[in-house]
Amino acid sequence: MKPLKVMCKTTFQLNLPSHCSMKELLRSASDCLKGDKMELLCVLLWRIWFRRNKWIHEKIWLDDSSCLAWAQQHLEDFKTASNKQTIPHTPIAAHPWKPPEMGIVKINTDAAWCKHTKKFGLGVVIRDHSGSILGSAATPVSSSVSVDVAEGWALERGARLAKYLGFSAIELESDCLGVVMALQQQTHFISELSFVFDSISDHCNAFQQFSFSYTPRTSNQVAHSLAKLALSLADEQIWRGRGPDCIASMAIADIQPLISS
Repeated sequence: MKPLKVMCKTTFQLNLPSHCSMKELLRSASDCLKGDKMELLCVLLWRIWFRRNKWIHEKIWLDDSSCLAWAQQHLEDFKTASNKQTIPHTPIAAHPWKPPEMGIVKINTDAAWCKHTKKFGLGVVIRDHSGSILGSAATPVSSSVSVDVAEGWALERGARLAKYLGFSAIELESDCLGVVMALQQQTHFISELSFVFDSISDHCNAFQQFSFSYTPRTSNQVAHSLAKLALSLADEQIWRGRGPDCIASMAIADIQPLISS
């Protein structure tokens, strides 16, 4: 309970007694927390239970910051999915794609999972400040790993593609908040993600400039479409320039706010 008490104090300003049961914790939280914070605490408790099982059965430890980041992302995804039936569709996303600064290319990545084939699809799209597509990839991966690892693989694939195409300054962007935060903070811990982070760092060190950023899923649709496409492929496909036809309309929608402004 000690790590949980520390997180409750730092994240939710809850001061718990030295000996506190889960029932007492929830009772105390319900008196002090309302709305979003109470929801976040419940999701965090779920993740901590997952961490406990991960350690007992696989000897893999997930640190506090990654648990909190996962809980925040999971809650955001749940709320987004819950609101899809009531929010009318609009052609321009509430969180539009943001172009990189001139001289830098932005690499959007995503991972998709098919439970029937037990396969991941990795999607990568590289664009410049004008929104022009410079390169893209759809990579099928047959492996039973966590979603976070697959998202890390997608970022690593993006860095490798950018290096192959000869770019010198990159911004790697993903809709997986936990992975992005760990890379931004250079969090080092023994986990299933450690080897993925090491590989990403090795590739990024080859660039003159690199950074990591988070974007909501609604503004990462081009990369998501490529990840879904990868699920239907037997081998990796790489495109220079405009990319496959399936991403054309979404790529155009992403730059509409740039054209309108």
